[in-house]
Amino acid sequence: RKRPRPRLCSQPQPGSMSNVFKGEFKVTTQSLMGKADVKKLRSSLQAEFPELTKKALDGILGKEEVGVLKCSNGSTLYVPGDGPAAFFDDGFGGVYPTLTTLWRIPDMMPELVTHAPVSKFLLPKDRSAGADMMLPGVIVPPEGLGPLELGQKRCIRVEGNKMPIAVGKMLVSAADVKGSGMKGKGMEVKHVYHDSLWAYSGRKVPNDGFLADQVVASEGAPPAAAAAAAAADESDE
Repeated sequence: RKRPRPRLCSQPQPGSMSNVFKGEFKVTTQSLMGKADVKKLRSSLQAEFPELTKKALDGILGKEEVGVLKCSNGSTLYVPGDGPAAFFDDGFGGVYPTLTTLWRIPDMMPELVTHAPVSKFLLPKDRSAGADMMLPGVIVPPEGLGPLELGQKRCIRVEGNKMPIAVGKMLVSAADVKGSGMKGKGMEVKHVYHDSLWAYSGRKVPNDGFLADQVVASEGAPPAAAAAAAAADESDE
């Protein structure tokens, strides 16, 4: 009797995990990067994210020393000087910008755009870690999603708000979408608004569209309302 052939699938692979910051974490060790390692990090970031110019990267990492924080969840944070973490390694070799960095350079990587109500499912709350990005919730622009590759790093933003709400990697390729349509999981979320890395970075918000339980459209108005909502949310924990 022949064994059934294994089914090929583009979904999560070994060495991969959704939102590494879904729960609390602690910094276990701290050290400083050597100059050679900083140079190597900068080169790899610019190679992977062409929109991240040398000037922009100088503004993020500065000329100060870069701290390396090893965390209890297996991740590594790259922290310039006394500022918030600028990039993180998910523990499987993938280096991603934090939301703090994306809010400074929102166009540094390809994006997926979704509807405001969908953001409620992406954000962690209570005991829920937040969901991965499902393809049915993605808004496909007239020009399409652009070059789509399995494992490609992208951010997510809400329609009408230019600031990203999450970052992760694609679980499907353009061929997958063409073959099966916009069905199933599309992106594995690694870091999202309201997770523990966001909290560790100071619970800041980029505009008034970032509310306590969802992200909505915003023209970039001062984040007073969002800050108040985030503070209220923090006091309830």
